[in-house]
Amino acid sequence: MGMAASQARFLTLTARKSNVEYEGQQVNQQRTSLSNESAGLFNKMMELQVPTPPSATDFYNTRYTFDAKGSDYSITNSAPRTDGKYDITISYKTSEPLGREYNTFGTMNFAGDTPTSLITNFNGVDTECKIEVLQRDNNGNFVDSKGVADSNVNTVAKTAGEKLDSPENAKYYRYTYNNTNYYISGTNMADLIAKKGSTSSYIINEGYPNGLSTYYATTQDVQKTVTGVGGFPSSTTEGRFETIQIDSISSDDPAVVDALVGKSFDLSLTQVQDDEGYAEAMKDYEYQKMLYERTINDINAQTEIIQQQDRTLELRLKQLDTEQNALNTELEAVKKVIEQNVEATFKTFA
Repeated sequence: MGMAASQARFLTLTARKSNVEYEGQQVNQQRTSLSNESAGLFNKMMELQVPTPPSATDFYNTRYTFDAKGSDYSITNSAPRTDGKYDITISYKTSEPLGREYNTFGTMNFAGDTPTSLITNFNGVDTECKIEVLQRDNNGNFVDSKGVADSNVNTVAKTAGEKLDSPENAKYYRYTYNNTNYYISGTNMADLIAKKGSTSSYIINEGYPNGLSTYYATTQDVQKTVTGVGGFPSSTTEGRFETIQIDSISSDDPAVVDALVGKSFDLSLTQVQDDEGYAEAMKDYEYQKMLYERTINDINAQTEIIQQQDRTLELRLKQLDTEQNALNTELEAVKKVIEQNVEATFKTFA
């Protein structure tokens, strides 16, 4: 290799070496930037507040309560009227009879024409309940998939006024919530299947009409409220009501009307669990939990992208390092050639 060729090669290698060093600096700068992004995401994750589920013991209201014919009643609201009376709202618990009809709203899921689950609202929370098919065996008993008979179907059918020997009622459908079994007759399910068509789920709303008729075959305590008009004839010097006189209520239960209307009751202040407040707090917790989990998932996804980009840059940096070593080796070789050319040239003219 001649003097000129060696010098040209040396300059080319030097330029390439400078470019590799510059590109390496750029890669390191990008990795530093990615590191800052990753640190920012980590700090963002550390700043997130982990949602805390509400405690039922924190949800109590102070309410006026009174006893009427052995049953407990609670005044949940009172608003003064222009005539000196009060619009009042009274809450109480009642025991529903066996086999009572229950209108269900929610979403029914299907596998073909077989119902698999029902998503419905219990105590302010949407709950998915698995549906089991009860079929008549050779003895006329309704049995589940494990062959266990369910005699409650007889009570349900009697309450619903349906004949168990009709072809459409060869099957009954059962779902369970809070140790209470709920039943849907074959007639009602056949109607629902016809309405849903080929879809895999069907929303049961107010337009069904009035929800899907289901029945439960156990006695169940149900919280009810009625509105009415009344007064508070006596109160303490501190302004606390001592008695209530109920003039009228809006209720279709004659036993409740007979127990309350036209009567006076002594009032007590009692701590009552706020089920509605707890249900609202639980719904808010579920929403905040969903937001928290979604934010964490987003941060993890962005971090994974950054890590992948960093691995790509790290691989590129290793490639540049290998290329730099090769250039250094070749530069050393070219330097020796140049030194030999210089020495040979000067010796010739010496």
